Amino acid sequence: MNKKDNDPSIDTGPMPSQLPALRKRPAQSRSRALVSAVEQACLKILDEGGEETLTISRISEVSGVAVGSIYQYFPNKDAIITLLYERVLDEESEQLLGMRERLVGLSLESALRKIFANIIRVETRLFKLNKAFHLRYHSALHLGMWRGPYHTKREFIEATWLPLLKMYEHEITAADLPLAAYLLGQGMRGVILSVLEDTPQQLENPALVDSLVAMAVGCLRPSATG
Repeated sequence: MNKKDNDPSIDTGPMPSQLPALRKRPAQSRSRALVSAVEQACLKILDEGGEETLTISRISEVSGVAVGSIYQYFPNKDAIITLLYERVLDEESEQLLGMRERLVGLSLESALRKIFANIIRVETRLFKLNKAFHLRYHSALHLGMWRGPYHTKREFIEATWLPLLKMYEHEITAADLPLAAYLLGQGMRGVILSVLEDTPQQLENPALVDSLVAMAVGCLRPSATG
């Protein structure tokens, strides 16, 4: 048996495109209190003992909610963890709204540095909440697309990264701006995911941001690196 067979933190299957949902949303104050108690118990267990100690029976014990009542609302523990991630992503989405304003007046490299540093900060926060869950559902934990009007990553890139690059068109020599926007929007997130999977300790290494900026600049100014 190899490491991937006995290490529960490593997921070998494809990443789901959607987060697991509740069986039903609580409508009355009593049911909302029950779901909230389960959510807080989940957070407490993760904080104190990590994901290895998180079980439905343990959540029941800490929350005081019967196992049967938990299953009325949650099909599994991943659906409970989803609530924790929803709160974090809602919080971060609010902060993200002001990102473009904070880029006004900055050079291209400075803007990229701020963007990548923020992506890494958010990914680190999500990763530390529950490592296995974050890697398993990473495709669905896309901050830029969270609660947004985008149906595909292409729509997201065309509505966010492409307008951003057009702001800095005078600093860019790449011949195909839409392609450059795609490579930055998808490629940099893919690199960060690889770091999460292979060497997560590098997330807190300042050199990671430097490297991402250098890669992005190489894409946007190919003649400079040639």
